[in-house]
Order: sequence, then C-alpha cells, then structure tokens
Amino acid sequence: MTSKNQLTLPKAVVEALGAPTHFRVQVHDGVLLLWPGKMVSAADAGRAVDGGEVSAATRAK
Repeated sequence: MTSKNQLTLPKAVVEALGAPTHFRVQVHDGVLLLWPGKMVSAADAGRAVDGGEVSAATRAK
C-alpha cells in the first residue's frame, strides 16, 4: 500500500486474470473484493450488468 492508499497487484496475478485494465471494487464484512471489469460509456451504462468500475490506476481509492 502506498502513501496514497494505492495497491500494487503482482504482474502474474493481473496476467492470470486476463490483464484487465479496470476492476470492480467492493468491501464486504471488512474484506476487499476485486473483480476484473471493463469501463462502459455513459450511453451504455443502462445496459451494464454491474457497475462500480474503476480504472486500474484508481482501483484502491
């Protein structure tokens, strides 16, 4: 964890997930959960199955 509260994921972990550029982030019962995801445009947001996507650069905010 950096001083800016950012996490670094090991390269092998990211590659094992298919090298996603974005993750869905959720906290449940004190546990941080990350799902590989994709960004959708505002126009497509109504068709999105799940929201909460953040870029890899801001996944830990």
